[in-house]
Amino acid sequence: MAPERRSRRKIIGGTFADIIRQFTASAKFADLAPMTRTMYGHWLKIAQLPESLGLIPTEDMRPALVQAFLDSLADRPAAQKSAQTALRSLEKWALVRDLLPRPITLGTEAPGSTGGHVPWDDEEVALAELVAQPHISRVITMAANTGQRGSDLVKMRWTDIEEIEGRPGINVTQQKTGRKIWVPFTKALQIFISYWERRPGFILLKRDGTPWTRQQVSDQWLWERNTKLALAPLRARGLVIHGLRATAVVRLRRLNVSIPLISDMVGLSPPMVTRYCRFSEQQKNALAAVHILDRTSPGTVNERPRNDKSENGS
Repeated sequence: MAPERRSRRKIIGGTFADIIRQFTASAKFADLAPMTRTMYGHWLKIAQLPESLGLIPTEDMRPALVQAFLDSLADRPAAQKSAQTALRSLEKWALVRDLLPRPITLGTEAPGSTGGHVPWDDEEVALAELVAQPHISRVITMAANTGQRGSDLVKMRWTDIEEIEGRPGINVTQQKTGRKIWVPFTKALQIFISYWERRPGFILLKRDGTPWTRQQVSDQWLWERNTKLALAPLRARGLVIHGLRATAVVRLRRLNVSIPLISDMVGLSPPMVTRYCRFSEQQKNALAAVHILDRTSPGTVNERPRNDKSENGS
């Protein structure tokens, strides 16, 4: 109880921390989707800290201060974008209630991640499964083979597994959308999962046998990726757990599975499937183009290039 009282004393009326407190206690915040509420709450708690934006008087809040806060996250583009989104939601709620004297995110910049959803290559998945500790390795395996979000992976239970027409799969109620889907297990996942210890409750557990939270999964993977020399190539590419959702999609697309079928299996909208596959599609189209070029080119690979000066004795 004592820590809670100390936390309350830090929130002073007339400060930005007090606006955050009111927003997170509001019906508007409670009505957000659980995953969105968790994400907003994470960044608003950080913004609420006295050493962050918390002690700034409400009348002094302005875009320059918010930009300074966002700039502190510049080395984490996806986090920077998430923080900006959370503050914009608070701003919209507070302005119409005269709790803020002016917009505070107008003109702020948070480019967002260009690599957060980059799919892992199959070799990168295999490397991570081999090098990472078993409890995070199992998360990687499940993510790469089901294409589900981290927030859904950590909620999977052994009792969610159901066999349909001889194929085991798992029933998922996606936390972000509320959509209910059944995801069939790939042959690879069936082999992997047959070796995992079965105990009542969740399939994926931490090393101490307790359930994961979504944030713990990300934090553990980043620790593995950033501290183990063998995983340096994955660190260089900035690969994150959410990128495995794209991995599952790209694997299916490379096998010429249609976008509607991928959408149904993974539980993604067709536009998102297309977005995740954009790099893979570009590679496929580029290869097709060069094969056409090879077939139609007048020369052969054995011919000496015309700009080779040795032909003239030079």
